[in-house]
Amino acid sequence: MIVGYGHAGRDLHHAALRTLHGADRTVFVVDPALREAPPGVRLLPSLRAVAECGPVAQTVFHVTTPPGAHVACVERLVALGARRVILEKPIAPTAEESARLRGPAGLATILPVSVWPNSRVTREVRSIIASGEIGEPVALFMEQSKPRFGRTSSSDAHHTAFEVELPHQVLLALHLAGPRARMLSSTTWAMPLPDRVIPGMGGAVLRLEHENGTVSTLLSDLTSPARRRHLRVTGTRGEIAADFPVGADDPFGQIRISGRPGRTVVEDAPLTRFVEAAYACFTGEGPPPPAGLDLHQRAIGLLEQARERAVPAAFEEAVAG
Repeated sequence: MIVGYGHAGRDLHHAALRTLHGADRTVFVVDPALREAPPGVRLLPSLRAVAECGPVAQTVFHVTTPPGAHVACVERLVALGARRVILEKPIAPTAEESARLRGPAGLATILPVSVWPNSRVTREVRSIIASGEIGEPVALFMEQSKPRFGRTSSSDAHHTAFEVELPHQVLLALHLAGPRARMLSSTTWAMPLPDRVIPGMGGAVLRLEHENGTVSTLLSDLTSPARRRHLRVTGTRGEIAADFPVGADDPFGQIRISGRPGRTVVEDAPLTRFVEAAYACFTGEGPPPPAGLDLHQRAIGLLEQARERAVPAAFEEAVAG
């Protein structure tokens, strides 16, 4: 059952379910904004009607409402008997609000959506790091950029660039370089449009220092002319360069290791893999997907600091720093 059928519910979660279970399976949806049911969807009038989709405790609920409604929605579902919840990221707007999920998490299995930690590219990178081939990691760089002029100019759903791609990147950095980190610096810049300038939405750079000394630099340029999802891990004896799929139309990533000829091409569909792992966890057929509620809460806390302390700068100054 999908609660909230906007972009995440419709284009991401439902698409992943079609891949895993086939297009013929009916999906129950609660979304007051829908006036008629799309193909393959049975609309429910409200959360009070969840019993219509079967035994509530065995039903998997995908919570894809706007982030500000996440916690209240999960609390309501668990009160109605839900015990299997997939929660879209960010799990809550603030770290303080995300702490409320500890109550429902004591009664239900709540799995927050973690895209890059469930990527096959990431799995390969972790394996290379663990092998010692590049020595001890000392730096991590990730760029997740894309042109976002249209969506930014037509919607005020996001107020800063830290709310768009950076949540994915911070989560991956904590997953790869260690869960405990402190913020070193935070920079943002404006998005120029033909008729106006939108402060804080052009992009952002965030630098973190992890407990083991690794420094992560995370860049997101929302004025980029092209999509880019690139990861570089630098070690004491070498470097890994990895590129994640940039879209569902070509689900392949690539990995290169310094000093080694050629590249490894990996078929990758991170969100589908996450949903697959989540369902296996719910039925006892597999462990929880990596990056649970605690890691998401840490990421939210760092992003809160980044928003509060961000230094406005020109794009050239930001990326040069």
